[in-house]
Amino acid sequence: MSENAQNQEMENKKDAVHAGKKTDSLVHDISILVVITLAAGALLGAAYTVTRAPVARAQAAAKEEAQRTVMQEADSFAALAGAADAEESDGAALMKEVGARLEEKGLTGTAVEQIDQALDAQGGVIGYVVTCTNSEGYGGDVELMCGVSADEEGTLTIRGISFLALSETAGMGMRAKDTSFLEQFPGKMIREGETFAYTKSGNPADNEIDVISGCTVTTNAVTKDVCAALEAVNAALQSGGAPDAKEGQEG
Repeated sequence: MSENAQNQEMENKKDAVHAGKKTDSLVHDISILVVITLAAGALLGAAYTVTRAPVARAQAAAKEEAQRTVMQEADSFAALAGAADAEESDGAALMKEVGARLEEKGLTGTAVEQIDQALDAQGGVIGYVVTCTNSEGYGGDVELMCGVSADEEGTLTIRGISFLALSETAGMGMRAKDTSFLEQFPGKMIREGETFAYTKSGNPADNEIDVISGCTVTTNAVTKDVCAALEAVNAALQSGGAPDAKEGQEG
C-alpha cells in the first residue's frame, strides 16, 4: 500500500472515531435533557397537587364573599345553572332560555356565566346571585355578581353588585368601584315592562342609575351586565325556580 493510501486510511479512521464521539455526546446531551424535563414535570405536578386544594378554597371563599356582598340576607348559596352544565340538563335548558332573552333584548357582548340561589336558614329561596360578563368595557371584560330579589307581583329589586373583573382606566372607568357608584344599586326596582338603564340627568328614576361622569362606555358595560342578571332571574322565576339547587355546591 502506498504511503498516500496509508495516510488516507488513517484519516478515515480518525474521522470515524470523531464521528462516533460526536454521536455519543449528542446521545448523552439528549439523555440529560430528557431527565431534566421529566424531573421538572414531576416537580410541577407535585406543586399543583399541593396547591390545588388551597387555591380551590381561596377561590370558593372569594366567591362567597362576593355573594354575601350582593345578598347580605342569605344564609347560604346553591348553584342553579351555569355555563358548564351538561347539554341535556335542566340547568343547560335554563341557560339557553337566558341566552335567547339576552339576544332578544339586544344585550350584545354580554353573557350570563352562573345563576345561584340565595337561601335562608331553612333553605328557602330569597333571591338570586347572577354572575355576568360584558366584553365591551373600555379596558376589557367587565365581570360582576348581581344580587336580585323578587316580590309576589314580580317586581325585581337589585340588592347590590360586586365586581369580579374590572380593568378600566385608573381614575376613570375604575371609578365604578367607588362607593358613590356602587351604593346606587341596592334598592333599585324594576317593574314589569321596565328595563334597567343609566341616565345623565342627575335625577335617576327607580330603575336607573347615574352615569359615571366621562365614562359612558364603562357605565354601559355595567348596565348591560345588570340587565342580563335581571333577565336571568326572570327566566328562573318563569321556570318555577327549577331546576332544584345542586347539592354540595353551596357558596
